[in-house]
Amino acid sequence: MERDVPFKSKAQARFMFAKHPEIAKEFAEATPNMKALPQHKTTSKEHKMKHEHKKEHAVKKEHHKKEHHKHEAHKDMHHHHKEMHKHHMKELKHHEKMMAHHHKGTKKK
Repeated sequence: MERDVPFKSKAQARFMFAKHPEIAKEFAEATPNMKALPQHKTTSKEHKMKHEHKKEHAVKKEHHKKEHHKHEAHKDMHHHHKEMHKHHMKELKHHEKMMAHHHKGTKKK
């Protein structure tokens, strides 16, 4: 009886070659790439958990990205306010200088 069933894992292949070598040869012929097999077959529960973990990781990554953009925007705004403050302080000093100069001129008369 010819079986066209590939191996699902390296562990399965080891077991089959140890316990049922004739069947294992048929499985091996049906397996496209023995080296690419995982060490152990994952169960649907493990697969689902990995998938959920990936989704959760992607959501967290997206959240992190948004928070980073918010933080960068806040830093930019803070920098802008700092620059505006410097500019206003310069204007204030200039204004005070002009007022002092004006007062000197009016006191002489």
